[in-house]
Amino acid sequence: MRKISELSSSNNENVELILRLSDVVVKKTSSGEDYASMLGFDGLEKIEAKIWNFTDELKNELINGEVYKVVARTKQYQNRTQLNILSIEKVKEEDGIDLSEFYERAVLSSDDLAKNINDYFMKIENPILKTTVSILLKKYFDDFFNYPAAVTMHHNYYSGLAYHTYSMLKLSDGFLQLYPFVNKDLVYSGVILHDLGKIIELSGPKGTEYTKKGRLLGHISLGANEIYNVSVELGYEDSEEIINLLHIILSHHGQLEYGSPKEPMTPEALLIHFLDYCDSKMAALQPEVEKTRGGEYTQQITSFDRRAFYVPNINK
Repeated sequence: MRKISELSSSNNENVELILRLSDVVVKKTSSGEDYASMLGFDGLEKIEAKIWNFTDELKNELINGEVYKVVARTKQYQNRTQLNILSIEKVKEEDGIDLSEFYERAVLSSDDLAKNINDYFMKIENPILKTTVSILLKKYFDDFFNYPAAVTMHHNYYSGLAYHTYSMLKLSDGFLQLYPFVNKDLVYSGVILHDLGKIIELSGPKGTEYTKKGRLLGHISLGANEIYNVSVELGYEDSEEIINLLHIILSHHGQLEYGSPKEPMTPEALLIHFLDYCDSKMAALQPEVEKTRGGEYTQQITSFDRRAFYVPNINK
């Protein structure tokens, strides 16, 4: 079986690959016929793919996030190779293929992430905040360290949620050292819990999709509800700590047009918005820069309104 990197730039070449098919979306052609658009991942690279002759048999066979033997024909579109998939066959256990190679994971293991995030948790001194964070981490522990942080935009892989959280905690250290007026306990608590609602919003790390609650309510309100429910059980709901923690959750997207019910109105909320924005954008940029040679431009990146970035041709 070939790899994506081995595909030629010619049109109409028949190829066979083993791919994990994800981000599956069913659309309509101009004539009203169904077709499927998706991404294929071979363990190293991704490629855009479509199934035009989307028969009932293929509809029943295609499961978002599963690994398949794929027969396809290459096509050049906007100077990029795409695949028109002709047939798929789900990889079986007897094929002897290591399926773990086809699922992206954080650069740190879930155990390492749990240890590192716990180190920050232990720095929280305020008892109300520490108890609240502790209860919610215990409630969602396994999912917290296995879920992705998104469907497509950033950290969309196994343990992506925890890695995004840990990255933000690391970024916060410099700010807290430079700006001692910012409350450390609120920042650490807010960072750890800011995306907790994604465990309810998303279906899981394999074939990640939005759940019904995710689509109708969103992770911000879901996460805020989880914190509020715990605070009511503990009798903390009217405390200064919980009110400020909830404000952080409700405002961490920064602006109303980006899904924040509130805009940041405290130093801690503003900082967490900056940390979240910075880490999510740099994480989306990183893979595109890493596969682009110096002196050239990246492909257009969806999370940057399809802007391309120039990679300086300077020795490191």
